[in-house]
Formats: sequence, C-alpha cells, structure tokens
Amino acid sequence: MRLWVQVFSSRERNPNFHEALEKHLRSVVEPGVEIEVHGTKKGGLGEQFRFFQAIDMPDIIENVLKCKHAMGANGEKRYDAFVSLNSTDPALVEAREILDIPVVGFLETTALMACMMGKTFSLITPNPKFALSFEQRLTLYGLTGRLASIEAMNIPNLADYRQAYLHEAARTRVFNEWDAAARRAIAAGAEVLIPCGSHAVLTARRGVNEIDGALIVDGLAMLIKMAETMVKLQKTMGSVVSRKMLYQAPDAAVLQKAQQDYGLTL
Repeated sequence: MRLWVQVFSSRERNPNFHEALEKHLRSVVEPGVEIEVHGTKKGGLGEQFRFFQAIDMPDIIENVLKCKHAMGANGEKRYDAFVSLNSTDPALVEAREILDIPVVGFLETTALMACMMGKTFSLITPNPKFALSFEQRLTLYGLTGRLASIEAMNIPNLADYRQAYLHEAARTRVFNEWDAAARRAIAAGAEVLIPCGSHAVLTARRGVNEIDGALIVDGLAMLIKMAETMVKLQKTMGSVVSRKMLYQAPDAAVLQKAQQDYGLTL
C-alpha cells in the first residue's frame, strides 16, 4: 500500500517540518505501507489568509492529477489513497470527484472520530484568523452541534513554527500557547481536543495524550490509519465514495471536452 500525503507547506521553505512530519507518519503506519509526503512550491507563508490559500491551491490540484496518473512498474496504479493532511481540507471535494481511490481529509476525519471518543470536541488553531476557516468547514460537515469551541493560539505568523523545530525556547512558546488554549477549550466543555495546524506534529511528538482529563488526539496518526482502513474497505466494498451528487464524477462527454478545452486528461 502506498499513500500520497499532501500538505500546503513547501519542503524547501519548511524542511524541518517535513522531516519531523515524515518521521512521525512512518512511525505509525502498518508494515508494508509506504508514505510519500508532497508539498507545494511556495506554501507555508500563511494559509490563514485565503489569498495565499488560493495561490497555493493550483499546486494541490496539479498534485491530485499527478497522483491519479502515476503508474507502478507493472502498469498498476502507484497510489492507493490520497491523504490531505492540510487541516482545512482544501480540494477535498475536487479530489473525490476525479480520483477512484480513497481520499481522506484531516479535519473531516478527526472531527468525525472525535465524535466517537467524546460528546464534544474543540479545535486548537494557530491564531484567530485561522479559526474562521475551520468554523466554516465544520458547518459544511454538519458537525457544529458537537463542537464545544474553537480556541486560537497566539501565533500570528505561521513561519514562527519553523523555529519551534529548531530551538527549545520557540518550542516551549508553542506548548505554552497550546496548553492555555486547551484549558480554555476544556472550560468551554470540550472532552476531546484536536490540534489543527503545524503544531499537530509538535504535540504528537510531545507524547502527551490528555490534559485535565480531556483527550488530545494525534490527528496525524488518525488520518493515516483512516487511509489504511479506507483502502481495505474499498477492496471489500468495491467503492468508498457515492457518485450520486456531491462526488459525482464527470461523464465521458465532459472528460472529452476537458481534453479539448483545457488540455487535461482526467
């Protein structure tokens, strides 16, 4: 089994984040499962701003197509699942429309699983601006009824996280911000806490799975395990996505026009 893992962050811009992320993901996969982490060309400047999300989104769409058309040595599909590790689930619907392998997203997966682990959950985001994107996405998923709160850390510049992978003082600042936000979430009624953002890697490596009795989920491990499970379910069920409406795939006529008008082979 081989998983395509997609992040917003550029490997060139954030090499230490990528290294830490890959190390953690490979520590949780089943034997025989291969992981490839793919970033964008310039991402990681500040995805709390929709402007920068829009600039980096074409790279993700391009990678969805690369994942779709990649073939193994014997002509088989190279990848068994597409894993969107970006916490706001960008291009999740778009990927499910055209890929015939399982597509899983960070926020959707962790929020759904949190509902099985406790009555209520809270998200811990890097800053207040970022919190808006998560709230809108959870509304789309219909999960706001189980949401206790969205708590923001005071990390206005996402680039500051780079220092947390290099220096103890910067890492301590992130953990202090996390702990304060987590306790606000617990006061708001959260039973499960979900780190949403680059600090998810830091909190996972910290090795602390509860605070004041509330469960801290390792969303990264959770997402990989869900991807593994969805691949197995597809082999059992034949399909893991409905083509009725939301994830309806383009028909043959539209695919032909896409080739003619856009130069796209879908």
